[in-house]
Amino acid sequence: MSKNQMPPNKMISIHKVFEHLARQSPNGLAIRFSGQDITYKDLNERANYLAKYLQGIGVQHSDIVAIAFSHSAELIISMLAILKCGAAYLPIDDASPASRNKAILETAKVKVIISKDASCNDYSNGLKSLIANESSLFNSNLEEFNSYSSAEDDGAYVMFTSGSTGAPKGVLVPHRAVIRLVRETNYIQIKMSDRILQFAPPSFDASTFEVWGALLNSATLVPYSGTVVDPNVLKSDIRNNEVTILWLTAALFHLVTDKFIEALEPLRVLLAGGDVLNPKYVNKVLDTFPNITVINGYGPTENTTFTCCHLMTLENKPSGNVPIGKAISGTTLHILDDAFNIVESGQVGELYVSGPGVALGYLNEENQGDAFFINKDISPDLIYRTGDLVKENANGELAFIGRKDNQVKIRGYRVSLEEIKTHIVELENVSDALVITKKFSSGDQLLVAHIQTTEGLEPDIKKMKASLELVIPKYMIPDQFVFNSQLPINDNGKIDTRKFLSTIEG
Repeated sequence: MSKNQMPPNKMISIHKVFEHLARQSPNGLAIRFSGQDITYKDLNERANYLAKYLQGIGVQHSDIVAIAFSHSAELIISMLAILKCGAAYLPIDDASPASRNKAILETAKVKVIISKDASCNDYSNGLKSLIANESSLFNSNLEEFNSYSSAEDDGAYVMFTSGSTGAPKGVLVPHRAVIRLVRETNYIQIKMSDRILQFAPPSFDASTFEVWGALLNSATLVPYSGTVVDPNVLKSDIRNNEVTILWLTAALFHLVTDKFIEALEPLRVLLAGGDVLNPKYVNKVLDTFPNITVINGYGPTENTTFTCCHLMTLENKPSGNVPIGKAISGTTLHILDDAFNIVESGQVGELYVSGPGVALGYLNEENQGDAFFINKDISPDLIYRTGDLVKENANGELAFIGRKDNQVKIRGYRVSLEEIKTHIVELENVSDALVITKKFSSGDQLLVAHIQTTEGLEPDIKKMKASLELVIPKYMIPDQFVFNSQLPINDNGKIDTRKFLSTIEG
């Protein structure tokens, strides 16, 4: 049996796969963080100590344990320890408002929270709080310790997303979904020699790919050393740790490629997603570093990080809109109309997905979740309704059209703001864009495009409109174009729409 190969009876839980790999390659490098190297054997042992302590204070199967950390070795130890108890972990963003975090903890019925310090006291009233580096957590006798044998449908973690009602919704993701994401998949081959940067915030679902993509493939995880998104720290982390696999949001991908492209030199795989990718920047990366593979990764949290991927190399550079690609392993796609009928190839429909990547549902929202997690004759499995409009192109890949719920009525026509943005970012001297609606004093609701320009170069509006008229109807052409040197980016690496709107409205 070769290294990184699973035994014939495949492990069905995250921590059991990890434990198997730790026995196979005990001296392999699991984590490199701020000059500290942790082997697979050491990481497994530290997680066992913490798991034994957690069991001693009553953490058991099906519990949810919160973790309030930034990137660190303690974060990974805690995640593993919680899984070894048969529980699920819930990453909390310490920078979020205390009222939001308190609501999340109450919704998830959390009883224990592990944190780096006492900062969580602002929102963890009544919870058992543990400080991760306390020596007492790692003094248990491990002679009788055995990690819980979780089933593939047991919950592994909870991620909260913004709900349509304004209240955050907790997505419960099972073990099988994570293993489907990173093991024996068709969009990437992660090697033992790879080093994956954990750049996404722990409460953002891209971190699932980063953490378990490394630790369930005997590779090395490199947690980001910064406390905020900083391209200079990112550049340093990539170079100093010889990172080979990196995930960025589309907004950060555009920014880094435009102004810090030399940072990408050590990479062999660069994944980007979360929004529309500008093909100009994809081609810039491929022309500068011919050995890099760029992957456009698409997927909702409810289908465990990635649903579709489109791989790009120097041999198949994009010449127009970048498709979101084909289904990754263990994923079935259904493009349906409003009557749940399959649409013809090339026609726009709403994307539904099924397979082992689909989450178990929303926490404590059995009725509300019925609109998104459904059972239909087209699949024996639970199906997730994404709310995204897509169509299949001539190559059998999906093109992203926009959000079904982000369509607006302009001049009597229903249009997708994302579709307009997709075409704007293809224009010369445009690196990113945000398209919004604005009601003017006349009472008319018109389209406004806020555009991030390339290196301060301001495009010609007449030329922009003329170019757009070649690809979209005139009623979809923005009424106003506003140029910005840099659109704000939030902690998740996406354009901070709320912050931006508050600045222009204030």
